[in-house]
Amino acid sequence: MDDIVLRNMNKALNVKQIIDGIENTLSFGISRGLNIIWGNIGDNLDTLRKGVEFLLKYDDHAQLRTIGPVTPYPGSPLYYYAIEKGLLKGVEDFYENKHVNSDLVSVNFTDLSDEEFHKALCEANKILIKEYWRRQTEKMMATSDELYIKKDVTFRGFRQI
Repeated sequence: MDDIVLRNMNKALNVKQIIDGIENTLSFGISRGLNIIWGNIGDNLDTLRKGVEFLLKYDDHAQLRTIGPVTPYPGSPLYYYAIEKGLLKGVEDFYENKHVNSDLVSVNFTDLSDEEFHKALCEANKILIKEYWRRQTEKMMATSDELYIKKDVTFRGFRQI
């Protein structure tokens, strides 16, 4: 959710266009899937904060949304940038040493240490996870009220959809 990072990623969009698109989608009642990656060239703690704020504002909490680390897959421009900067040695290094889990940073393009990177990502995702479950709890409590207080005869069990 940062114009500089979007340009670094060669995205043909800016933050305003993304937000306008989401708001237009919402105006038609369409549920949107939101995905944020973090850790690209130019990302920092402020861009992570912007991503969290964006998800908190626009997510409909139909699914748990978290922020994942950017991954320089072989063949991508980011992969070649990582090799050029000495952050990767090649395909074998990527698959054997760096990309051991898609939720962990494989190559860190930020100015943070890997430890600082993971700590920041952990804290950001804890905020999103707590908010998701807070919203889910509110929905289930409202469902309980509908059933027991308003005597909703159409109720067919507590289910998470």
